[in-house]
Amino acid sequence: MKDYGQTNIFDDVIKEDETFVIVVQEISDQPGGLQKKVLREYTSLKMDQMKNLFEHLKDFYLEEKLSGTGQYFDITVYTNEEYAGDNIYAHIKRHRNSKGWTTGTK
Repeated sequence: MKDYGQTNIFDDVIKEDETFVIVVQEISDQPGGLQKKVLREYTSLKMDQMKNLFEHLKDFYLEEKLSGTGQYFDITVYTNEEYAGDNIYAHIKRHRNSKGWTTGTK
C-alpha cells in the first residue's frame, strides 16, 4: 500500500486494534462548482481488510467509467471512524482520461 497514496507519517502510533473507513467518491463538474457524490462507504475495517479492499477498489475504479460530468474518482482511507483531514491514512485520485492514480498530500 505504501506505493500508492498518502501514508500517514504517524504509522508507528497506529493502535493494533485500529479501524479504518474507506470512502469512494466521484467528483462532478456541476453548475456552481464541483460536487462530490459518495459511491461506496466501508466502515469498521481492520488493517488487513482495509489493505485488501483498498487494492481491490484501486483495480475496480481504474477501469470504471466516470459519469458524463465526472471529473475524477477519489478514494480516501480514514482512521478512527472519523471523517476529518487529520485522520486521513491514504488518499488517491484518478482523473478523466487517465489510466493511473495520483496521490494526494496532506
